[in-house]
This record gives sequence, C-alpha cells and structure tokens, in this order.
Amino acid sequence: MSKHSHLLKKVVKNKVLHYVFSRYATYLVQFVNSLFIAVYLGPYYLGIWGFITLIIQYLNQINFGISHSVNAIISIHKKKEWYVQKVIGTALTMLAVLSIVVILFFLTNKIFHLNIGSKYNFSTYALAVAGIGVLAYYNSLFAVVFRVYGKIMEIAINQSAFPVLMLIAILCFKGENLIWALVGANLLAFSVSLCLYILKSPVKLKPLFIGRLAKSIQVKGWHLFIYNTSFYFIVISTRSFVSFYYSVEEFGYFTFAFALANTVLLLLQSFSFLIFPKLLNRLACASNEKVVELLNQLRDAYITTSHLLVHFAILFFPLFILLFPQYNQSANAFKLIALTVVLYTNSFGYSGLLIAKNKEKKLSHLSFLSLIINIIIAFVLSAVFHVPFSFVITATMVSYFIYVFILGRMGRKLVNLNLSTFEVLKDIYPIKLILPYILNICFIFLSINEWFFIIPVVLFIALNYKTLVQIKNIAKTIVIKPEFIDI
Repeated sequence: MSKHSHLLKKVVKNKVLHYVFSRYATYLVQFVNSLFIAVYLGPYYLGIWGFITLIIQYLNQINFGISHSVNAIISIHKKKEWYVQKVIGTALTMLAVLSIVVILFFLTNKIFHLNIGSKYNFSTYALAVAGIGVLAYYNSLFAVVFRVYGKIMEIAINQSAFPVLMLIAILCFKGENLIWALVGANLLAFSVSLCLYILKSPVKLKPLFIGRLAKSIQVKGWHLFIYNTSFYFIVISTRSFVSFYYSVEEFGYFTFAFALANTVLLLLQSFSFLIFPKLLNRLACASNEKVVELLNQLRDAYITTSHLLVHFAILFFPLFILLFPQYNQSANAFKLIALTVVLYTNSFGYSGLLIAKNKEKKLSHLSFLSLIINIIIAFVLSAVFHVPFSFVITATMVSYFIYVFILGRMGRKLVNLNLSTFEVLKDIYPIKLILPYILNICFIFLSINEWFFIIPVVLFIALNYKTLVQIKNIAKTIVIKPEFIDI
C-alpha cells in the first residue's frame, strides 16, 4: 500500500473528522436556518421565537447539575462499569423527579393564568415547551454518557436532528405557523434522539435509586449546577432584560444578532466538547508541570483560533446586512455580542482544571458573583439609562472580563504559578490578543466606517503569525493522527 493511500485510509476512518465534518454540515444548516427564520418571521415574530428559545434555555439550565455531575464522575471512574451503571440509573430517577416538577409548574401557569411572557403570547406554547425541557434533560444525560464512551456519531445525529427538521419546517411554513412548526420540530427531534440513545446505550440502563449515590451526585452536582447555571444565566439574564425593557421588534433584532454571533464559534465548541472528558482525566492525574504544558498548548491554539474567527466575522458582517437590510439595526449588537462571546474563550482549560481538582465550590461562587454583577449592570443600562438595546450586552462583556481574570488566577494557584496581577493578565489577556480586541471595541463605539475594521484583522495576523502556523500544524496532526486527542 502506498504512503498516500495509507494516509487517505486513516483520514477516511478518522472518527474525529467524521464528527467535526458532521458538525460543520450541521452548523451550515443552522446558519442557513437563522437567515431564513429571520426573513420569514420578520423582527416581530422573531422576537416571539426568541422568547420561546429563552424559556427553553432557562429550563435547560435548571437541571440541578445532575448531568454535569454524572459527566465528572464517570469521566474519572469510566473503567468501573458496575459503578457507572448505578450512577446513571440513579441519575435517571433523579431526572424523572425533576421532570414532574417542571410539568407541574407549567400546568400551574396554565390553570392559574400566571401570564408568563404575555407580551409574547407564550401561554400558547407553554406545554409544548415544557415537553422540550423534559426531553432535553434526558438527552443531556445520554450525551454525557455517549461522549465519555467515545460514541460520537450518535451524539452527532442528536445534534443534527433539530437543525434538519427546522429546515424542513422553514420550507413549509411562514409567519406564526412557522413558530408552531419550529416548536414541533424541536419536540420531534428530541424524541427521536432519546429513542436512539436508549437503543444504542453503551451501558445497561436501569432506573434505580441509591440514596448514597444520589447524595454524591447532588453534592457534586449542586456546585456544578450553581457554576453552570449562574454562568449561562449571565447571557440569559441579559437577553431577559432586552426582552422585558425593549420592544418585541428590538428583541427580534437582538435575537438575530445573538444567533449569528454564536454561530461563529460553534465548530470550535464542538471540538472542545469532544476532548473535555479526556481533558478532565488528564488534569486530574497529571503532575503540575504536565498540567501547565498541556494547558499552554491547548489554550494557545483554541483561544487564538476563536479570536481570529470573530475578527473575520465582524469584518464581513456588513455583507449580511446587504442581504438582509431589515436587520440593519442589529449590526452593533452582532459585533458586541461576538466580542463578548469570544472573551469567555480566554478562560479555556482553567474551568476544567478546577473541576478535575474537585474545586467546583469555588467555581460556583465565582460564576454566581459574575451573574450578580451582570444583572446589576444590565439593569442599570436598560432600566435606568435606557441605552440602545445593542449596548446592553456590554454588561455581559464586563462580567466575563472579571470572571475570566479571577478564574485564571484560581487556576494558576492550583498549579503553583506566579499570581501577580501582571502575570495573570499576561496569561489570560495576552497583548497579541487584547490589542486587536480593544481596537475593535473602540471602532464600534466611535461608529468608524466599516472599511476600517480590516485594521484589527491585519494587526491580529501580524501579532499571532507564529501561533497561526502552529495551529495549522496541529490541525494537520489531528487529520493524520486522531489519537493525538485520544477521545
């Protein structure tokens, strides 16, 4: 067999590439969906759909950390199959109890007319949204199990089902009917995914309840719940303030910008999703020297790539406005949301380090503090100063900046690195990344002509050229040797 044919065979069998390409195709569909939804719904109905997805996000985060806890436990104890089965069985029962509570809440809302989201006519969709929330709990748990056992194609199918069904719905419905079709597509996708997970489960599924295990899951899960929920509520609370203090149309513009800005980093997030269990395992077992070496390699590649993608997205966003002029008012919102989202990537690796070292409690305190800061700033901006809706996201930008800095300091302390403010800043916010970042922010607030946004891109490439070459080599290594990340 020739060298080239052998290489081609390895590439074809590369399960990392299978997953990444499936995610790339799915994200392309999601991106197309976002554009079609924006056109077919218009700002008003897009605002309603944005509120529905906001409630779904609330439900997804109010999970009491059960799936997060199971993820951490079975990632570390994967070889103890009997123990893993009991952990999963107990988690299934705990989720059943949580699901009953969620359904009772939505029934109470309907019976007693609590009028949640009356401006958005939410009561019409409430029970269907409750079903989506319940299915999401179980899908999240099974996604964790399948990821730990390396069964990534089932996860890819789960993650692709909704975008594909969304596209079908978009092609068949318009206006308010499209909203119902999107809700139905979500329900159907989650139902099909759950059936697939159950049929293909790598471990025996048997709901049971072991009090000691339930306590262990919840104790670890509680801190992870506070950490994850508080952290994700930072963005969710910002969206909530925009939905409450601004018009339905303005929330529609914000939803459009938010969807597109998050799409920019979805592919990288899929890669971090794959390596997270293995990363936890290595960080839990390795010496401080090995941990520092691993974090430096991963952080440099991941963070640099993230910032590069965002700078390019900001540069080319005006092209989308030319195609969708009715969303012209979302331009500043997109740029600021993109810069806010990418700021969080500067913490990559350190949150995993704290979880691996059983420091979930510290993480939970930090994320809760950041959430409080975000709520205060967002309230002042929207309710007191009534800033344009595009600028409410700066509350989250400030919260992330504080969160990432403190998290970096906590992570460095665990591996006995220098804790001086200068050294922490140099690690978390290196000059080669922060200079183009600040330049972009200045251009946005000064309303500089769109052509000038090429300057941060050129500056970024000049400052990060060596790192970008290394990233290209890493990408080539993953293609040729998928065991490089050993999922």
